[in-house]
Amino acid sequence: MEEEREYGTYRYRWVVLAVYMLVAAITQLMWLNYAPITSQTEALMGVSEFKVVLLATMFPLVYVVVSIPAGFIIDRKGFRYAVMIGSFLTAAFSFLRLFADNYVLVLIGMIGISVGQPFVLNSITKLVSTWFPSEESALASGLGTLSLFVGMIVALAVTPGLLKGFGENNLSSLRWIVLIYSLVALLGFILFAILGKAKPPKPPKRTEEAALGEEVAVDMKGLRSIFGLHNFRMLCVIIFIGNGSFVALMQLIEKIMEPKGIGTVTAGNIGAVMVGAGVVGCIVLPALSDKLMRRKPFLILAASIAAITLFLVGILKSATLNFIVGGILGFFLLSALPVLLAFAEETTGARLTGVATSILLLLGNAGGVVLTLAVEGIKSATGGKDFLWGLVVLAALFVVAFFFALRIREEHPISRVGAEE
Repeated sequence: MEEEREYGTYRYRWVVLAVYMLVAAITQLMWLNYAPITSQTEALMGVSEFKVVLLATMFPLVYVVVSIPAGFIIDRKGFRYAVMIGSFLTAAFSFLRLFADNYVLVLIGMIGISVGQPFVLNSITKLVSTWFPSEESALASGLGTLSLFVGMIVALAVTPGLLKGFGENNLSSLRWIVLIYSLVALLGFILFAILGKAKPPKPPKRTEEAALGEEVAVDMKGLRSIFGLHNFRMLCVIIFIGNGSFVALMQLIEKIMEPKGIGTVTAGNIGAVMVGAGVVGCIVLPALSDKLMRRKPFLILAASIAAITLFLVGILKSATLNFIVGGILGFFLLSALPVLLAFAEETTGARLTGVATSILLLLGNAGGVVLTLAVEGIKSATGGKDFLWGLVVLAALFVVAFFFALRIREEHPISRVGAEE
């Protein structure tokens, strides 16, 4: 009876998660706004390819700088406060890009949006620990992660069609696309402001509150305490390799497929299949992780599958086989992220989950920059014909991630608690 009075689980948690997912998806839509129309944007704006690519590259670069400060704010002020900051910056700076004939203003707009992104994405585990019981952690984190992939797919699939519909030879077509996306971002900000409640009347039953203890402060001392945790250090290495490799693969997918005789459109579709399979995986595997109350086996499985499939992507030339292998890779690799974030939350405790998530996503984005450059460098160093040896190196890194996953200590399954009200 005492426990029933102290804890509660509310159906409204799904509403809060849904409006968060909308805002999170919009951040990814903004990130890849110009990526699928790089050549057209280059011609319409009269700038170099490098300048167009820089618009998207600002996001992982800024993430590295802003991620930790955003994490401190999330843990001090709560996820609602942080998401409001992020969604406001996303909407406000998006409108600045309407000045499509002024590259500097467009770049400033993208930088402003990218500053807001960590406040939104790093908030997922704080939202989950605030509204969801422990046995739903991976599922809720998985749905939050799924929204990121949905945003990517919409950007890649819808933007070229919009540009063609508005007129590929007209600069105003870029303005119309930006206006539509900006209005969507404004709608996301408004909906979250109205529906994104900060906390339920009674907290859900969690099992990780004592991980570091409530006495640990949200400051540099708390940061050192996080890195003192064995499991967290293992997760840092795994996400650097896992997320970094995914970002590198997405940014180079067209170039990777070109030496195989696979065209641009087909290469893009292979990438879309990979992300689409990841969407399915983010529903299936985190839910299974919650049901089994285990995290470690899924991280081991993801590292194993990624090592094998990346090697196959390097050697296979058939488009059909690359579709199949890419789908398998996306299903297991992308679905590992929400499981990893849920495990990080259970490792560090709810009080410092914002900072912990910020550190992990910072490392994931840093991995994207480092491994993309590394794969490009390996291609040049091996003759510049294809990306085979770069992909072999990525596969080898997942073997390293596999052994780090084996070292994770998952001593006790998460207890199953909580009931609907």
